[in-house]
Amino acid sequence: MSARRSEAFAAASVPLAYERHMTPALFEPWARELVTRAAIRPGAAVLDVACGPGTVARLAAAAAGSGGRVVACDVSAAMLELARGGAAQADAAPVRFVQCAAGQLDVGDSRFQVVLCQQGLQFFPDRLGAVREMARVLEPGGAAFISVWAAERPLGLFGPMLAALHAAAVAEPFPRAFDATSYALGAGELRELLEAGGFDDVAVETVELECVWASGEEAVATLAGSPFGPLVAALSPAERERIVAGFRERLGCVGDREVRVRTASNVARGSR
Repeated sequence: MSARRSEAFAAASVPLAYERHMTPALFEPWARELVTRAAIRPGAAVLDVACGPGTVARLAAAAAGSGGRVVACDVSAAMLELARGGAAQADAAPVRFVQCAAGQLDVGDSRFQVVLCQQGLQFFPDRLGAVREMARVLEPGGAAFISVWAAERPLGLFGPMLAALHAAAVAEPFPRAFDATSYALGAGELRELLEAGGFDDVAVETVELECVWASGEEAVATLAGSPFGPLVAALSPAERERIVAGFRERLGCVGDREVRVRTASNVARGSR
């Protein structure tokens, strides 16, 4: 994967729209799924890789409690700025935010009991290198929990989004931006990555969640929180409307009714 994919989140407008329109309906439900599976104990030390706006990190901090410790890292300064401003839950572990690439984690060896990574691995330029880094920072007996969109299933929200943008001939903000396969990993490939990266007892499960937006307007607003947001915003009103109409149609929006989208992730666990 190209590093330009991560750079596409550099514009300040993208993280803000991502947090407003994508996180509540899409990424927070999946974050709760991942943190629940990790069964984080009070007092645990947790690393969140590719933390984005801090959704997983805050849930992990609540689970670890005031005696725990959470470090959240991301390559995007704009995402980290947003994450730092998020409200902390009472009695939660302190969260330290670090700007670094997943392939070069700026933390010491064997420092954490749990490593989490939600919907990031498939986008890293060096996937195997990132997995090896996750293994490096785990103490013996620790475990990593990693989720990626499942290549075996439709791409949920992003399939209709990519199709609408491609049909409108929007420029690619990074290589393979319209290639749906570049947004997901198969269960077998995910398992092989973890095993090659130094993990034992690797298990991968395909999990489905239905994500709900209150209206078609809210669902199509997710465009602004994608790397395509700035490109679409720069188009003429007529061009923007054509993209929005295409996105609405592909999502099956009807009037002001809520929009339900089935999403599927491959969720892996690997131990050290």
